[in-house]
Amino acid sequence: MAKGAGIPGLDKALTEEDLEESRNIYNNLPDDAKQPEIQEYHILDLAALFVRNRAHNIFGIHLVHAHFTIPTRTVLLGANYDRPRCRWARTTPIPDMDLSDIHGHIFVLRDNGFRPYEYQTGPAPDLSQIDDMFLHDLSDYLYANNLSSFIGLQIVDENPANMLELILPQATVMLCASDLNGCISTRQTGWRFETELGQPRVCQANESHGQRATTHEIYNKGDAHPRMETYEDLKDALLKIGIIG
Repeated sequence: MAKGAGIPGLDKALTEEDLEESRNIYNNLPDDAKQPEIQEYHILDLAALFVRNRAHNIFGIHLVHAHFTIPTRTVLLGANYDRPRCRWARTTPIPDMDLSDIHGHIFVLRDNGFRPYEYQTGPAPDLSQIDDMFLHDLSDYLYANNLSSFIGLQIVDENPANMLELILPQATVMLCASDLNGCISTRQTGWRFETELGQPRVCQANESHGQRATTHEIYNKGDAHPRMETYEDLKDALLKIGIIG
């Protein structure tokens, strides 16, 4: 990918100002239920664009959305865990973060280029195999089709799986659909691409917003909920309400 693209948290060192910008972006995004459906032909066009630019092993597309208001001086920071496999993203105070050990995870196109609005622990992926024109081509396509407010750029997991995103108080957790009890998919929110016999295709493994089959919220707003400060706390909470286990 072209050097000097200037994307904070991807090929440019992060600053606290970047994180504040991310918080402001997130807090002005709509819920996924308020976003329009993305036409299938756009997804197929993007599959070809990503494969042509050799970006499909690193990036996918994401339905731009938010789920709650992030407090002042925090951003949404995710980390991966095992047993069960998941990605837990929670609002994290900016002063507590090591900016040298996080990277952008989901990006939205703005007038000043792609900007992160959600982060992930660890270093950014190696972008050296991606063609220099990738971001230019993607930006042109999103602007030409009025999609910049709906489709974002996401770093994909190395191991594809059907994942459901559940909404927690000031956090989200993404788990394999096969590990969940009594949860259903309500809307697809992530797409990744691959090649088959040299041709681009949309991968069957994807990300979706999920919810309990009997209620929209994992914890109803206003109800007491357990403190979730560690991954063990999170697992215990999900076990107690029967989501996993």
